[in-house]
Amino acid sequence: MRSNFWALLGFNAGFAVLEVVLFSRGLLNLAANPIAAVIAAAISVGVFIGVNYWLLNRKDQPISVQSTRFRDAQDYREALQSWRSSKNPFNNELNEATHQLDLFYQKQTALKALLGDQAKEPGNPFLSLSEDVQDCLFSNMKKIITRMTILDLEDQSRFPMHYEFLHKVLTQNKQLLNQYDNLIIEISQIGDSADMENLHLDNITAALHELRDGASASEVTQQLQQEMQE
Repeated sequence: MRSNFWALLGFNAGFAVLEVVLFSRGLLNLAANPIAAVIAAAISVGVFIGVNYWLLNRKDQPISVQSTRFRDAQDYREALQSWRSSKNPFNNELNEATHQLDLFYQKQTALKALLGDQAKEPGNPFLSLSEDVQDCLFSNMKKIITRMTILDLEDQSRFPMHYEFLHKVLTQNKQLLNQYDNLIIEISQIGDSADMENLHLDNITAALHELRDGASASEVTQQLQQEMQE
């Protein structure tokens, strides 16, 4: 976690400055009081090892949507993973959500590579659609993190309800990524930029938006397959 890194950096930098002050400026005179100097050195070593061990092994508090401003996928990844613990029965779901974020960015990189110079043009419709998909995924990740926030690990009677909710969100993400894949496949099969105008972009966009807004998987899939066959 980022906070652990900065805590380690801050402690070790401060510790190094303090040691330099103590031992190099005569505050601990080895010649005049060697026993005190040795004791001080032993304490310093103990503090150094102990604090570093604690910082390296401590776990940050789980991240909630109320306590953090999410800026990018890494923020969501860290938030999702912060809720993993030996007591959490939904670790697999948290890992799957993280994997879906990674998968989206792999697909987005592939899309930009296919578009080439067009990816640099402002208002590119394919990139706009890609941003819509990203916004939808981020929204669903917030739902998962919020559900972790209200999860009571002592109330196992509610686990089936939480399980159903999480799998509904993860399934929607999977369907969204599959349709995003369809868009990338369509683009990969066209020969030049002029042919891009022949893509059923409006229909693909509408299908993705329907899926984002909660349409059933079968309805969206049938619509996309029909449009791609025309």
